[in-house]
Amino acid sequence: MKARDLYASDYFDARQRFLAAARMHNAWTAAFPITARGPKGEELTIDTAYLGAGAPRRLLVVSSGTHGVEGYAGTAVQIAFLKQLTARMLRKDQGVLLVHALNPYGYAHNRRTNEHNVDLNRNALEHFPGPANPAYARLNRWLNPPSPPGADLFVLRGLGYLLSQGPAAVKQAIAGGQYEFPKGIFYGGTALAESTRRFADILGDASFKSAQRVVYIDLHTGLGRRGGYKVLVDFEERSEPYARMREWFGAKAVQGNRPKRSIAYRVTGNLTDLAGRLFRGAEVYPAVLEFGTYSLVHMIGALRAENRAHFYGKRGSARATRARDALIETFCPRAAAWRSAIVRGGLRVLNQALAALGR
Repeated sequence: MKARDLYASDYFDARQRFLAAARMHNAWTAAFPITARGPKGEELTIDTAYLGAGAPRRLLVVSSGTHGVEGYAGTAVQIAFLKQLTARMLRKDQGVLLVHALNPYGYAHNRRTNEHNVDLNRNALEHFPGPANPAYARLNRWLNPPSPPGADLFVLRGLGYLLSQGPAAVKQAIAGGQYEFPKGIFYGGTALAESTRRFADILGDASFKSAQRVVYIDLHTGLGRRGGYKVLVDFEERSEPYARMREWFGAKAVQGNRPKRSIAYRVTGNLTDLAGRLFRGAEVYPAVLEFGTYSLVHMIGALRAENRAHFYGKRGSARATRARDALIETFCPRAAAWRSAIVRGGLRVLNQALAALGR
């Protein structure tokens, strides 16, 4: 199985490949349409594939495409996992649920956000509006200038913020989530997005009510050492669940959400919290599996440029195309070595997660 054969050319190709792999391995599939449409008016769906017990007591959930354009790598990992997964690998009380393209709009349009510029991983709140983020508000004019992408003092000003406030504080301020600037990056919205509600419906299916242990892995790209990965969790570092996940996935792989000690940061409205709420009463071990691509400065620059092109640029222009292509490259590098490393790392973690169900 060569890694290059697992990466799709677009959302529609990815969906076809995912469903073909699922059906080849006799997985039960379902489609959940959303209202938003594709670039040419096509229907968009979140798709699921399930293998295992009809009412599993132990459940592995793996989602991809929460951040749209990050779905290219997520699809590749899910397909690779499907191709090596058989019913014989599962105990009688186990099940595996793969959720493909949680944000089909972002995936199809090569954006990170949904049709309303909402970051789904800042959207899964119990109550709206989301918490204020005054630190982001102070950076908003730098992050989201109301003009088409072009040369400016982005990097120079960014260095000034890093020097004056410190890298951890700036990272937390930018990426923790904000609910005040609808045209800004990392915007969490004013209500649950349709895709978030669909995901809640999927996990809330009656067949999963008997689950006693749930391991949830949400696949992402961007943060960390290029080609490497981290299993990011929100458990307290001295807690029993944190220690257990370090045992399952390796002490070097697991990191918490403290910016000074991790590639991660504290996020409001993330999907891992949603999973914990939906499986209340069960042992729930949610994590983000993050594969490294480019530096944080590079990533923020690419998000900023694409967002400016989307809101203030001319659709179809050379600048808009460059910004879109740069965003794809930022979250799914073309380099064959990177793509192979992500599949290897993804399979390692998902097989570790599967093993954790039986412990």
